[in-house]
Amino acid sequence: MYSIVRYCIPLLMCCVMAACGNSSVSEQVASAEMAYAADDVMATRRICDDLVGEHVAQGSMVASELGRLSILYMQLYDRTDDADALDQATKCYRMAFEQNADSAAYFYSHLPVDLDRYAMSLSGLVNSIDNPADISDFSSHASDDEADSTAYGDM
Repeated sequence: MYSIVRYCIPLLMCCVMAACGNSSVSEQVASAEMAYAADDVMATRRICDDLVGEHVAQGSMVASELGRLSILYMQLYDRTDDADALDQATKCYRMAFEQNADSAAYFYSHLPVDLDRYAMSLSGLVNSIDNPADISDFSSHASDDEADSTAYGDM
């Protein structure tokens, strides 16, 4: 009985907060976080998608809210393996730094330890997408390795 109450109350709060048209972006992000904590992946995704669709186009989200959304999308990706959630996470990550780089850096550097891995993954992913390695360097190393292996094979 207690477990039902434990999950129903936060879920009910999420639905009420998400239904309120006048609730702030921060409150809506909080309701998505509560839905995720209650293991309601569908509600979390719906709230996040609504926020991105409604407020990102208007530019009415601050860097910390975009950061919170990026972490939520990473958590959704971790749980569902949905590539679109990963795309949305990288989009929110980039927008957070475009909105206010100092606030975004502060947000990501002050996450709780259990969420830090998502920020590190996002940082590495966005960095590798935005600054791809020059693979022509790797092909020259491969031919050097092949030459070394044939030289040692003759011994």
